[in-house]
Amino acid sequence: MGITASLRAMSSVDAMSLVDLERLIEFVARVAPLAGEVDVQLLSGGQSNLTYLLTSGDYEYVARRRPIGEVPAGAHDMKREYRVLAALMGTTLPVPRVHGFCDDDRPLGAPFYVMDRVRGSVLHRADDVAHLTEQEARDISIEAIDVLTSLHQLDYVAIGLADLGRPEGFVARRVDRWLQQWDRALHRDHPLVAPLATSLAGRAHLLRGGSALVHGDYRLGNMIVDPGPPGRVAALLDWELSTLGDPLTDLAHLLVYWESSRGRLTHESQLIALHPGFLSGAQLAERYAETTGSNIAELDLYLAFEHWRAAIIKEGIYMRRRSVGDGTPGTDELGESVQLHLEEAADLLR
Repeated sequence: MGITASLRAMSSVDAMSLVDLERLIEFVARVAPLAGEVDVQLLSGGQSNLTYLLTSGDYEYVARRRPIGEVPAGAHDMKREYRVLAALMGTTLPVPRVHGFCDDDRPLGAPFYVMDRVRGSVLHRADDVAHLTEQEARDISIEAIDVLTSLHQLDYVAIGLADLGRPEGFVARRVDRWLQQWDRALHRDHPLVAPLATSLAGRAHLLRGGSALVHGDYRLGNMIVDPGPPGRVAALLDWELSTLGDPLTDLAHLLVYWESSRGRLTHESQLIALHPGFLSGAQLAERYAETTGSNIAELDLYLAFEHWRAAIIKEGIYMRRRSVGDGTPGTDELGESVQLHLEEAADLLR
């Protein structure tokens, strides 16, 4: 089969300059079918990892690699993400089909994996849900919890992920790990980070949410919603932070990005739940407790941890954007949200 290629940039010239088209096509052809010309575009969206769309005839694939610039050790692990997705393909959980992992830096400048493109909508902001009926908004709310329930009820041993992490003492170890990452990385002065870590570590023994495969970044922005009729999650994406741990951290993370609290808007996705039909955060938590039998009495403590963790993650993204000078819209707002997350965590701990 003769394959020709074209390369088109949709946003960042730097990101497209990383592509060695010949080597990229050579790898994809080894793991997935192609049909003639291969067109490569940089997909818009996402604040960290780079995703490229490869189109060849009726075939559409996505190649995913870590972001440009320095990243913390162990972060943006595409091999881990690929492994988890490959294990989940045989389950009822909605995930894209993956085709192969490439540990060679030359095709895209860093290791990457290839998966099928899944068609649908990603709900990032209020405008993305303006067309939804109340019933559709309610259905999406319920589906978000039901997919989370299905994830947490998976037998991770049976699908070969028993060694993915250590659930015991999960939150306490995470507090220590994220604080170490904060100390190692370049960051601005945020005096609340260290005392909040001390307070979280001192109360972590209260958190006993059990053991499950957790997504690590579970929120609407990482879901592809079926285009019609809306309500079904067609694919759950971005598994780079997945591990074995306390499932209530996933619930808390969903709630942190679901709605604002005390007037602090830390992400534009928190405006989505204002649309008629979407369940409130409290209703989501109640449904999760009912479907899983979980005790959510300490949910505020989980929420505090997730706000604190979000602050550290966002600070890293903010500093990386500044270092590469990519001019991404919303960078200033991202930087401002770090302090808001920390203040919210402090209030929750009080």
